[in-house]
Amino acid sequence: MKRKLIFSIILLILLVSFYEVMVKGKTVTYMGEDVNWRISIHAEIEGLNSSYRVVVKYKGNADVENLNFNIHPHYESGLPTLDENGYYIYECNNDCSYYDKESKLLLFIIWKEKDHSVENLDFIELKKIKNE
Repeated sequence: MKRKLIFSIILLILLVSFYEVMVKGKTVTYMGEDVNWRISIHAEIEGLNSSYRVVVKYKGNADVENLNFNIHPHYESGLPTLDENGYYIYECNNDCSYYDKESKLLLFIIWKEKDHSVENLDFIELKKIKNE
């Protein structure tokens, strides 16, 4: 009887673990804002695949000529694309670095406004607002 009970408990733990890792998706959202920028990261993991989307909005009036950013820790960055609504989007789909352990991330952003010779830089703290 004891063996059956122990076996049943182990089996239940394995089934719950399998569900948590392989079936149930997990999402996290980080957001941050300052005078010049509004940033959000929406990341999700399903099974062994993870993906995220970084949305960056310039709040100034000038046109941005060059834009580069890096998010610490553990989020890759690249050259974002500008969509028709004025949002800079960077997406990573499947097999991306995924990070959701910290309550805060730090974004370092460098940009140059059109017709200006000086590059601007900023640090923006991103706070976790949702973790499911």
